[in-house]
Amino acid sequence: MCSKILIEQTNVASLVYAILRLNFDFEDEESNLEKELSCLKELLHGVAHVENLELSTWCIECLSILELKGWRSPPSRRKFLELSVAEDQLDFPGICSFLQSSLDLETLVIDWFGDSPRDLLSRYTNKDKQTMRFETHNFNGSFPHLKTVKIDNLWGLLSENKFVLPLVKYLLKHAIVLEKFVIAASFLGSDAFPDHAEMTQEFLSFPRSSPHIS
Repeated sequence: MCSKILIEQTNVASLVYAILRLNFDFEDEESNLEKELSCLKELLHGVAHVENLELSTWCIECLSILELKGWRSPPSRRKFLELSVAEDQLDFPGICSFLQSSLDLETLVIDWFGDSPRDLLSRYTNKDKQTMRFETHNFNGSFPHLKTVKIDNLWGLLSENKFVLPLVKYLLKHAIVLEKFVIAASFLGSDAFPDHAEMTQEFLSFPRSSPHIS
């Protein structure tokens, strides 16, 4: 399967939009991990020139494992990036490591894919450890072109989704020309308005680099 993918993506110089919605299902997941990671690295090298890229939850999990192993994504020219991620802090270091290779990025969409299992990634680390690594990570650069961020498909009250706060802080800190930051959440019940007002005040208290954000 991997060889077929590599052959089909060798002549992609004119490609401008790539969607990598992959999910390998090897019988022995642990022993085939290196094969999965190698496939993803080859694919990312092959689409580093595209301006629009979408990645599945499988890609994000593998990126997080690669980040733990010290791998860095190749520099890219992408301007639009959509990431389908699990509602889990385990993904954050992989996400941000990938973003740091996307310095031309103008629009970022993060689509929460629900409670996607992270069994393989959890063998390498845990939520507390990953959150600490993420929050203490020293990124001296910035995202000089990132103007729009949308976090989509959160389910429930914002106060019940506080796992997303470190990522929000990170983006506000490093996106120096950010103009629009949208968080789209779906919820039921009468507590929505006071919860929304409270969380809005918390978001507004976060440090930000861009004076233009709304």
